[in-house]
Amino acid sequence: IVSSRFSALHSAVSREESLAMLIQEFMAVLHLFCGLRYVSGDALDMDWVIKKPVACYMKPDYGTCKRHLTRYFYNDSNYKCRTFDYSGCGGNGNNFDTRRECRYLCGVKYDPDKDPCLRPPGRTWCPNRPEYAGMWYFDKKTEKCVRFTYRECALNRNVFPSCDKCKKECQHLL
Repeated sequence: IVSSRFSALHSAVSREESLAMLIQEFMAVLHLFCGLRYVSGDALDMDWVIKKPVACYMKPDYGTCKRHLTRYFYNDSNYKCRTFDYSGCGGNGNNFDTRRECRYLCGVKYDPDKDPCLRPPGRTWCPNRPEYAGMWYFDKKTEKCVRFTYRECALNRNVFPSCDKCKKECQHLL
């Protein structure tokens, strides 16, 4: 009886160890192909952090066609999503329709509180600057770039010199 209980206990431990090894091997495969990694090193650890997908580390690829489309790629050297010219076909996975999609998929979460296009234009009074300038800002209520008279000391991030510049910087909200 003792021998059969020991044998049953041993086989249960062996199954647990086998399962743990199988899980560890599976996680190693995920690490290689999906960009997952251990938090605490080599030991089996079920606490994981999702890294950026492999595509986020690729250089932007123009593709093989002849169109000129503005797309976004993730630049891993400065951790920002930037525009690039895309041909319309071919290329690689580091190619996004919107800045928001690029930020979301490559690990830079979009935070509307930090989006300069969603902030009101600056209203810092500047007594030493008597001239007024016609500038543009993105109005989040109307979702349009609006012209206004600007007399401030320093440019706010939601203040643009032209309507085109405003549209380009805030196109992810249009």
